[in-house]
Amino acid sequence: MTSTLARVCALEDEKAMSTSMARAAAGITARQLELLQLLAKRQQMTVGDVAEALKVSSAAATKAITRLERRGLARRTVDGMDRRCINVRLTRSGAEVARRSSSTA
Repeated sequence: MTSTLARVCALEDEKAMSTSMARAAAGITARQLELLQLLAKRQQMTVGDVAEALKVSSAAATKAITRLERRGLARRTVDGMDRRCINVRLTRSGAEVARRSSSTA
């Protein structure tokens, strides 16, 4: 029983290390990775939706989105129906980072 528990713990450590390595390779923080994975699931979100989902202020969400945008992982577009709304979606690179990180988790 103890050896089984040790193997499970070793596998969990390996998964955590893989996720950490994927984040480091992409040069992003855990919060930014969380945002990438959220956008991968939802396809497109408004900045307000991002803030609500991550339980942060709109300013904090905007900063995280800006950092991903600078790395070419996300992009903002003006909503075609309501020009006051800004939509956020992943770029191909961002989708790939999200996909790789979720496959290692």
